[in-house]
Amino acid sequence: MSESTVIECDDLDEAIERYTGERGYRLDMIFPADSPREALLSMDGEVFRLVLENHPVRSEPLPPLLGKEESQEWISGRAGMMYRDLIPGRLNGKVIASHIRLLEDGPVADYVHYHKIEFQMIYCLKGRIEVVYEDQGPPFWLEAGDCVVQPPEIRHRVLFAEGTAEVLEVSMPAEHETWRDHELELPNSTINTSRLFKGQPFVITRNIRE
Repeated sequence: MSESTVIECDDLDEAIERYTGERGYRLDMIFPADSPREALLSMDGEVFRLVLENHPVRSEPLPPLLGKEESQEWISGRAGMMYRDLIPGRLNGKVIASHIRLLEDGPVADYVHYHKIEFQMIYCLKGRIEVVYEDQGPPFWLEAGDCVVQPPEIRHRVLFAEGTAEVLEVSMPAEHETWRDHELELPNSTINTSRLFKGQPFVITRNIRE
């Protein structure tokens, strides 16, 4: 069986037990957690998916990302930033990938805020931005090649931009609330870099520079 192999079953729990307990397969994934209807199992490089009957697996290919020359309209977004949507249809509202530009160098008209998201990643494409995050210490520069994963509801703020900065922002779900925090000042006095926000840590990866 290959990774694309789908086996239908009428009792997911029984099927998982049969393959793992009797045949030595490993349970790698189950979806969703509250009412499972799919499971991914593997053994020795062999991967397949168990699916409850009448719950077909989505088979449509993902739409391609738009390149720089494919002129999706730029729109003015939050805090004076320019946004361009890179995924037409946004996978039925599941995810958005935004190309964001900060056209002017200097202070950014931002404020302490947080997002009601499940996942969010920021990758700096060009230039650099100065940012500050709740419990992560003093402000720092996010430069080209650097990446952060922002956990749900972490308070943060964009302070400055240099070099006509551009970033790629990937968020789930596509449409989510952005709340302003009127009370917290950043940087805050507490430093707790191991803190989890909704079960997720703050993660930063630096580009290797000479």
